[in-house]
Amino acid sequence: MNSVIEGDEKKSLGFEERSISIKIALISITAALYIALGYIFQPISFLALQFRVAELIVGMCIIFPFEGLVGNVIGVFFVNLTSPLGHIDLISCIVNIPALYCIIFFRDKGYFKYLGGLLYAIIISLYVAIVLKIVLNLPIWINFLYVLVPEVILATIGIILFDIIKTQFNFDYS
Repeated sequence: MNSVIEGDEKKSLGFEERSISIKIALISITAALYIALGYIFQPISFLALQFRVAELIVGMCIIFPFEGLVGNVIGVFFVNLTSPLGHIDLISCIVNIPALYCIIFFRDKGYFKYLGGLLYAIIISLYVAIVLKIVLNLPIWINFLYVLVPEVILATIGIILFDIIKTQFNFDYS
């Protein structure tokens, strides 16, 4: 294993190398979980009355902010390849970045972490409602509400779930 001497202290470079491997593994796990849940529950994951169970994985951003964000974006891309709305639904990968950042921003702020989940749900629901208007000419505000309710439920459950995991396993990885 390589090492570097800084001052009187010898530091191993192995941790930094492993850290990159761990980050890649966490991104892969997050994306794989999202994709698996997205494909398993595909019949209820699209259009106006959707309940995308894969949205539970957004809670991963509570424990691993960067890896959770990147893994979720990759997962959304692959799940949306099968979207009945076509390739316009792939833009949601870009929309997911600021939405997921809301969860990351509030993750260590007590009960405000649920505000992050609510903001996430609002951003995603608004995007889906706009896409449904463009593609299927469906009314924006009613579809916004149709998508918002399950998004809030799933984001909240995901945040609770991963917050419990973080607490039980004493993760402090920011």
